[in-house]
Amino acid sequence: MSDWFDEFYDEALPVVFGYFARRCGGRVGLAEDLTQETFLSAIRSLDRGAQVAAPMPWIVSIARRRLVDHYRSERRRRDSHETLGARHEGSPRATQSTTTVAEARLLSALDRVDRDQRLALILRYVDDLPLNEVAHFVGRTESATESLLRRGRQTLRKAFEEVGDV
Repeated sequence: MSDWFDEFYDEALPVVFGYFARRCGGRVGLAEDLTQETFLSAIRSLDRGAQVAAPMPWIVSIARRRLVDHYRSERRRRDSHETLGARHEGSPRATQSTTTVAEARLLSALDRVDRDQRLALILRYVDDLPLNEVAHFVGRTESATESLLRRGRQTLRKAFEEVGDV
């Protein structure tokens, strides 16, 4: 496994990190953490005897699950903080050093979208998943997911305009 995985890791690392970097609102540290978690999950899976026919789709599917888990965890944390009456702090702003101005503007706008809406938008329009799969990942019915996407598009549009005015 070692030789095969080392070679695969070198090829897959930029793919997995890029997947997260585009979906984490410019938060490089978060993208790095999720990338590390993805590869740890992959190694554990291989240690348990998983047979992998198509390595790149396999690692990207693990990455997608890590992203979904992250947003679910954030939602639970936010909900528990709101229940306790704590103020939820916003996430750090996107850095412009590794993105174009337009990308930075979009990432900044996306960072202003509610986490549930952001996850649905990313799964639907970046990952190009069909509605039924997005609904499965976000744990809602298809009609509730359509509503979530509609609200997310509206929020993103408004945030994008506001970011452009800054």
